Amino acid sequence: MPGAIDLLLLALMAYFLTMNLTVERCYCSMTVEDCAANGWPLAQETLTFCQSYNPLFLARPEWMRVATCWSAYVFACGYAMIAVTALLNLWRRLTIPIALFLGMKLNALGFYHLMEFTSATPPPALVPYFGVEGPYLVSI
Repeated sequence: MPGAIDLLLLALMAYFLTMNLTVERCYCSMTVEDCAANGWPLAQETLTFCQSYNPLFLARPEWMRVATCWSAYVFACGYAMIAVTALLNLWRRLTIPIALFLGMKLNALGFYHLMEFTSATPPPALVPYFGVEGPYLVSI
């Protein structure tokens, strides 16, 4: 039976995988506006949020598009691995692959937030911004 931390991790991994399979996959090939216009799940909510709190995501610089595609297709495997590990209590067996994934994720998060906060359009309000981005930090 999964413990409280395992259940929290399962919920976070479900959140991340949902974003990987919806918003991030669409963002790889089109703008958030186009995703919303084409009816992608969570795209309208993402568009509304980014218009107020994350203008750089809407600007869609190439580095952001590539990083988001990497997250959508590669990091989804890491999130699934952690979800299965938490569900089946495989922590000892998967310590090294999870540690490697977390190192990749920390590097990606550091780069992403550095670029966000040093851009010409940093997040205008930190509480809503980290309401969405914070779970990625908490999960580590």
